[in-house]
Amino acid sequence: MTIPLKDSTAPDAKAALERLEQIKSQLNMTPSTMSLEAPKDMAAERAAADFDIEALTRLYVGGDKEYELQKKAFEIVKSDPELIAQPPRNILEFSRDEWREFTMCQIRRTTELMQTRFKDDPEMGFAIAKAVNLYSPSYSMRIFVHQYLFRNVVTMLGDKEQAKQWVDDIDHYRIYGCFAMTELGHSSALRDIETTATYDQATDEFVIESPTITSTKWWIGGSGQTSTHAVVISQTVINGESVGHNWFVVQLRDKFTGELMPNVKIGDIGKKHGHQGVDNGWIQFHKVRVPRSHMLQKWAKLERDGSYTPPPSPAVMYATLIPERLTLILSTTQLAGQALTIATRYGVVRRQGHHNQQIMDYQSHYSQIIPLISFLHMLNSASDTVYNQYNVLTAGGEMDPMDFLNHMSDMHAISACLKGMAGWYGSEILETSRRACGGHAYSAYNGISQIINDWGVMTTGAGDNVVLLQQAARIYVRQLARKLEHNEYPELKFKSSTHYFMRAKEYLATPSWPVRDLNEAVKDVRLIEDALFAILVKRFYSIHQAMGKGKTSNDLLMDMVRAAELHCAAFIFSDAVSKYGGSKPAEGVNPSVHAIMRRLTVMWGIYTLHRYSDQGFKEGFLSPQQVKDIEDLYLDTTKSLRKQVIGLTDAFNFPDFALKSPIGKYDGKIYEAYFDTVLQAPNSMRKTPYHEKYIKPLTSRVAPN
Repeated sequence: MTIPLKDSTAPDAKAALERLEQIKSQLNMTPSTMSLEAPKDMAAERAAADFDIEALTRLYVGGDKEYELQKKAFEIVKSDPELIAQPPRNILEFSRDEWREFTMCQIRRTTELMQTRFKDDPEMGFAIAKAVNLYSPSYSMRIFVHQYLFRNVVTMLGDKEQAKQWVDDIDHYRIYGCFAMTELGHSSALRDIETTATYDQATDEFVIESPTITSTKWWIGGSGQTSTHAVVISQTVINGESVGHNWFVVQLRDKFTGELMPNVKIGDIGKKHGHQGVDNGWIQFHKVRVPRSHMLQKWAKLERDGSYTPPPSPAVMYATLIPERLTLILSTTQLAGQALTIATRYGVVRRQGHHNQQIMDYQSHYSQIIPLISFLHMLNSASDTVYNQYNVLTAGGEMDPMDFLNHMSDMHAISACLKGMAGWYGSEILETSRRACGGHAYSAYNGISQIINDWGVMTTGAGDNVVLLQQAARIYVRQLARKLEHNEYPELKFKSSTHYFMRAKEYLATPSWPVRDLNEAVKDVRLIEDALFAILVKRFYSIHQAMGKGKTSNDLLMDMVRAAELHCAAFIFSDAVSKYGGSKPAEGVNPSVHAIMRRLTVMWGIYTLHRYSDQGFKEGFLSPQQVKDIEDLYLDTTKSLRKQVIGLTDAFNFPDFALKSPIGKYDGKIYEAYFDTVLQAPNSMRKTPYHEKYIKPLTSRVAPN
């Protein structure tokens, strides 16, 4: 199907908009008291913020420079018909084929802009791509697979010669890559991967083979229609012996004709729950030959004579999953943040009830939404810290092998932890946002249902949340045991999320939380921090003791998952405490922004104590009265932040074109925008096309005498 990518001022677009005005002239479009009050309510809510909204936005998006780049990028992309579907077209009406093609059009267009108009201004080009990311999760995912999965495998696992051979072509899209890890029968359980790469010494080639149906590479984003190349993880066979996993660069399609390469079989997975613009596919290899030089060899080496040097640890072959998890955390702030913005804006302009109050004023509304707003601000801040740690780990591709291995366990654990927790919280945010919008959230035109569809992959992509949290908990239990029993703790170049293990004996020796007046904890947030760390040490130690008494990991699975989730929440809180816990702002931070971020830090700490109070109660660290007091303080704190919700979600900086939601309009004029959107839907007011065939035979029957 060919999509007419026409300017919104083209004659057919103008005609459609003129028809819309004609239709509206025939309808009752008289404003009601509610529709007139909605924008006034929105303006009043925005004015009620106790902080400089723009200053908080600048902090949230990464600083003044990033903010100005975003502002310019939004202006450029919002009226570009190859990047944003212009009225009367609506991307939420697209079929699967239309969505696939439009997403690839967006990629071609952003690449063109980067390489022509903004060739000498790469930061602006990147800002444009990020702006399109906010509008289209399918674009985001399709770009991510090429740039962050395919490219990262080559740079992290390929040697310098291989990087020189491939990276420039990757960066300029002369080749388009995908990440062939998951198989039909095997996902992130890589030990069981069945695809084989057998070295043929006679020809100095590897033979890539899919030996069974379950070895078919599956869910491979970009492979269905687009990718010219793939990085393929395979069981490596040399001299008849399996030597472990390695990654290979394999060409899938001819770059000029798009035809499949010999012995490569590919099909599109078809329609999915979400991300219809991503061409997920399946791949089978039938004795596909690639040169030995296509085995990525930074860590593992294979000489011409067949002598093989394995990597220093098998774990390095899976290191590429760490940036995938970190990128999914960014997706959480984008998708969940959009849903929360829509729900919050709707919540302050929608009025109902005996006193016709704003629905945001109901405790059932604000007490659920405000902690989630706090979470996204906290997560956004903590993700910067983790990205900086990841940069230490990789050192721009020049990582020392021993440093890399020493730091990778810690990075694996916190990235797994964050991805697992953020995945579950994201799901909670979306469902809370959907319920908060009532029946209008059921309309595809209001955006939340599409966000929910696109979100689905986040809970399993890059690893199932339960599995990831269990893996993290195992690492933490072992690390705590080494500290307690042998006084061993790893020396790292960054502050580990388990730094509190250094005080493990002190925390174990503290029988209960000494704080009785919780106002003290609001004044000194480190009291909350110590409480969370003490609970965690006690829980991880209890798990360790249970294992020593014969309990298996499976017996303790849910305890481990719950503790790892709490560890992640505590890490996010501790990171915020280090930045905003004091009474004075850091240099360059607006005082009003520091004040609101400190309030959000308190909110997140109290919410975390409330949500995980069962963990403290199990260990006897929190008394029943303290649990009750924590709940009371949690509700009081959400109430105190009620009038800040619009400013706090405005700071996420989602323009209306990215939200794609009439009920989430910035100006609060939701009813007019919603009706206009529905009137522009295809065939919305035409005669039923199947009337003669199905309806008339029923309704035209003569009643019996």
